[in-house]
Amino acid sequence: MSNPRNGDTKPPCLPRNGLVKIPTQPNGLGSASITKGTPAVKNRLCQPSSVPAILSPALAHRSDLPIPSLASPLSLATLAGVSSPPSASLVGLNTSEGSEQPSPERLPGSPSERQLAVDEKILNRLFWYFSACEKCVLAQVCKAWRRVLYQPKFWVGLTPVLHTKELYNVLPGGEKEFVSLQGFAVRGFDGFCLVGVSDLDICEFIDNYPLSKKGVKSMSLKRSTITDAGLEVMLEQMQGVVRLELSGCNDFTEAGLWSSLNARITALSVSDCINVADDAIAAISQLLPNLTELNLQAYHVTDTALAYFTAKQGYTTHTLRLNSCWEITNHGVVNMVHSLPNLSVLSLSGCSKVTDDGVELVAENLRKLRSLDLSWCPRITDMALEYIACDLHKLEELVLDRCVRITDTGLSYLSTMSSLRSLYLRWCCQV
Repeated sequence: MSNPRNGDTKPPCLPRNGLVKIPTQPNGLGSASITKGTPAVKNRLCQPSSVPAILSPALAHRSDLPIPSLASPLSLATLAGVSSPPSASLVGLNTSEGSEQPSPERLPGSPSERQLAVDEKILNRLFWYFSACEKCVLAQVCKAWRRVLYQPKFWVGLTPVLHTKELYNVLPGGEKEFVSLQGFAVRGFDGFCLVGVSDLDICEFIDNYPLSKKGVKSMSLKRSTITDAGLEVMLEQMQGVVRLELSGCNDFTEAGLWSSLNARITALSVSDCINVADDAIAAISQLLPNLTELNLQAYHVTDTALAYFTAKQGYTTHTLRLNSCWEITNHGVVNMVHSLPNLSVLSLSGCSKVTDDGVELVAENLRKLRSLDLSWCPRITDMALEYIACDLHKLEELVLDRCVRITDTGLSYLSTMSSLRSLYLRWCCQV
């Protein structure tokens, strides 16, 4: 966006490590971010206090009006199926301070051009071409554009990320006021990631988000100080939550899991939580009979924990990721393959005590596997790859990063696997 003072030009969003930032707005929501799928892509979400102007083709030549570049500059007239001059490209944004913001009805140009700019049928088609970050910017143009863009269909699969400092506005008297979450509710967000929050912050979120009771399906808490009481209140009040993630939360205990987990949860992820050990797995196995996916990263979980899973979970659980569970050995693999025979996705990444014998147990008993991750398992050799090639005929993805004892001989075994689609061999120094 051009700077009227020095004429420099810079894009409205500056990417850094996969994060796209938009300047914070006065209402406190300017630095909330949205993620899609994995943390690799994050887009800043903002709700400005002012309404930027729409620039018609007649104003496009003016150098004093900053126009940010968008990824897909499509013509409204083109989508409408009518002819337009070459300069009739997509509108820009005017954020100059002190200037009056014209409404679409007062824009220069012919009536047909003004109608095209706010035609909901055209806008519904046009906005599919933009990323989440660009949609956040386009929603600031005018009420008509925001009304179209705030339809839930444009935000499916995105998760807002809210840090604790972004949840409050500081009033003139120094008091804090919880921000309005109505804009999130209008767009129908059913999943949130809260970072650095406390029990009180979670209670405030539940009270202020209109869809919290039944509409939120997924909750992620990262680097938060939630306690057993806060976890219990959250899962008791938010009756719609079926996916739960706890990462870097060191204030809850295994007793909190026993008191708060309930049968409606189907996906659970626990990582970097120092109080998680074998008893936590016992709580998970007994309280979550409908569990389909478990992601666990815990340094104190032993082989015993993998024997706790019930026959019900053996039927429903299809994804198990044990990342950096250093105490798991081949004995734990024995317990796992007998407790969870229907796994289709298995990760033993960082389980450094697992050897070729453990891989043989996996290959002989988990014939439905489609994805297997053995990265950072230094004891795996070419023999393990022979077991995989002989028995896992449905395997589509195999990750062998940092398996430093694998050689070209092992890869020759894998060459016979017609189902294999993805093979990862990063840092395999003998290949």
